[in-house]
Amino acid sequence: MTPYPFLFEPSLHVKVWGGRAMENILHKSLPPNEPVGESWEIYSGNRIVNGELSGQTLEEVTAKFPNQILGKDSAKDGFPLLIKFLDAQDWLSVQVHPDDALAQELEGQPRGKTECWYILDAALDASIIYGFSKETNAHDFREAIKNGTAKEKLQFVNVKAGDFVYVPAGTVHAIGPGIVLYELQQTSDTTYRLYDWDRKGLDGKPRELHVEKSLKCSHFDVNPKAISEQLTIQTTDGNTVTSLIRGEYFGLDKIEMSSQLLLNTQKKKPYLLSVVSGALEIHGEFESIRMQGGQSVLIPAGVGEYALHPIDNATVLCAFPQNCES
Repeated sequence: MTPYPFLFEPSLHVKVWGGRAMENILHKSLPPNEPVGESWEIYSGNRIVNGELSGQTLEEVTAKFPNQILGKDSAKDGFPLLIKFLDAQDWLSVQVHPDDALAQELEGQPRGKTECWYILDAALDASIIYGFSKETNAHDFREAIKNGTAKEKLQFVNVKAGDFVYVPAGTVHAIGPGIVLYELQQTSDTTYRLYDWDRKGLDGKPRELHVEKSLKCSHFDVNPKAISEQLTIQTTDGNTVTSLIRGEYFGLDKIEMSSQLLLNTQKKKPYLLSVVSGALEIHGEFESIRMQGGQSVLIPAGVGEYALHPIDNATVLCAFPQNCES
């Protein structure tokens, strides 16, 4: 297999809290009259829709060509990252994710779920829940859930477009109404609900809560800082690169482009690019690819050097795994 950038068929997920905002903001084609909450852009179950590997899933090609996809020095335990777009028109549940050790203990899963968010669009009064506003512990919060006072102990934080939020496993959190965001996370779908606003799911029944598992995973930090600072570097070609996170599991940069940008995987790690505004073309020793806002592409490690050409001024979120040799 000659490595080349992979385009995927996104996986759309209908949610009780979802909406239709991805049609306008991200140019998504959505099923009619459905509240779509998530578009899984790049994950192991997505099918490739271009090139010689078209029709195969990322999981299948990673198993066949691990060095070319993940890099020669990467752990060979499947594709480690998942990228989503989310549209929240109502509150998501108050939830928490396990770390690696607890995911293995409680679910027999190899990975926990540390994630991060880049806010693409937000209503004027939009907010998230991030940790606790006052001292509590597992016993006290369990009682607060029972007596209906859980909201009084949670920290509500206002957010706006352009904000970045890092959500390590163990952080109690929720996304509020009027927010469209990009999410980068470990490959895991293990979510424990602490509280679901006393509402019913799409089937008319209350959604399952996982109070005991949630409390076992939760960190009870008071007023943790939710909005992360961003380090911006102005490059010589006029493009702006902003480092959003260098974490244990992944890194993420925001690239604001007005001219060509040369990049290189160094054959050591894949890069996951999501165009969030504008349009661009990707050139290299492969068939060129044109992308518009709302599209994502995986650059396998084996691609080596490639170039991004903005068609119009483009903003790109560039993610990569951190468990690779740099």
